[in-house]
Amino acid sequence: MISLYLFLYSPKNKLNNWQKIEARGYLSWVTRPSPLTYYESLDGVIGLEHDILKQFCEQNKIKLKVTISHSNTDLFTLLSTHNVDVAGANLIATKRRLTQFLATVGYGETSIKLVSSLRKEKIKSLEKLSNLSGEVLAHSSYVDIAEGLTNKYQAVINLVADKSLYELLIRVVNGDIDYTLVDSNILSVYRPYIPNLRTGIQLSETKDIVFLLPSTKDYSVKYKLDDFIQKYKKAGKINTYKAIINDSLPRSKPADTVQFLKNYKNRWGKVKNHIYNVAKQYNINPILLGAISYQESHWNASAVSPTLVKGFMMLTKEVAKEQGVTDRLDVLQSLEGGARHFLKTLEKIPKRIHDSDRVKFALASYNIGFGNLEKARIMAQRNAKNPDSWHEVKPFLRKLNEISTVDGETAVKYVENIQVYKNLLQWKEQQ
Repeated sequence: MISLYLFLYSPKNKLNNWQKIEARGYLSWVTRPSPLTYYESLDGVIGLEHDILKQFCEQNKIKLKVTISHSNTDLFTLLSTHNVDVAGANLIATKRRLTQFLATVGYGETSIKLVSSLRKEKIKSLEKLSNLSGEVLAHSSYVDIAEGLTNKYQAVINLVADKSLYELLIRVVNGDIDYTLVDSNILSVYRPYIPNLRTGIQLSETKDIVFLLPSTKDYSVKYKLDDFIQKYKKAGKINTYKAIINDSLPRSKPADTVQFLKNYKNRWGKVKNHIYNVAKQYNINPILLGAISYQESHWNASAVSPTLVKGFMMLTKEVAKEQGVTDRLDVLQSLEGGARHFLKTLEKIPKRIHDSDRVKFALASYNIGFGNLEKARIMAQRNAKNPDSWHEVKPFLRKLNEISTVDGETAVKYVENIQVYKNLLQWKEQQ
């Protein structure tokens, strides 16, 4: 290791920065978690910036080393001290940043907008800001604009270093502050999670979103990245990947999202350890088990349906007896019984089916029974559709409502709800 270091940094070996990266075998990247940057979904890591750098590294036969920062302050500290090769967190190429760092060519564009709450009167002019309260992220691209608003319109804006943008947006809709500043492309991602946001006045020109590199006279890394990013854009991969991100994020009615966020805040902490422990015991993804239990009872251990289905996992008397559950209102017993029942259902689904579809079929079967699921799959096959594809079987589950007393429509909604809650829970757990 010492000999490699001496070779790389000896004056006799004048390797440029890119050659040093090649020699050590990895590119180090610091980022902040978000679906546009780096986000651990249940199907693996997603993120537009992650995809760009991952493909760049694969093309150059090196690895991508990721460091997660939870504040812009830490991110820029790492970058300015040359402890990472590149920073990317939906960063705008501002004048201030361009005096401190090198920037790649832009991979996208955005503008900064004023965002307020639909529950309050619309902010129609910037002159109104003097009577309102705002907050923006410290060390962000919003700071320069905030200073301009303060100087010109006597706006009262606090710079916040200990909160995420998501938290500021929640403060807006809760009425704790009147407004904040947000990039238009980030806002499009957060909207499904946070209803009642009002997009207001555009406060900046459209600017490039870039990766930043440490300030140096050596442009070798920048040139390599610039060339790759331009080819990535030309191939149409930006829009393609944004579509993948949209498909990976939760989509639900605003009321459902609001209720989930309230229950996450008030109930999740009380049941999280039980869910994670049972998930580990039965080798189930804890986020999936958390989503199923939320769909069943909204994490209410005392829940009772009109049909007397009870408890955290809303077990019937028959399922409880079969799984050895003696007290359906006991959280741990209910979770364990529900986990065993789900695994029994999953075991019936053919293993040749893709894991993602297999779980969805198991959830549908959990809801309406394996025999009814099989009816829909047989109907799909008879109509020249793939019986192993959830997407192609789903319409035939709905048809069960027309030809029988089986409520296939509810089963589809059940599965789709769990997908939404699964994604919301996974996303919240990374905040």
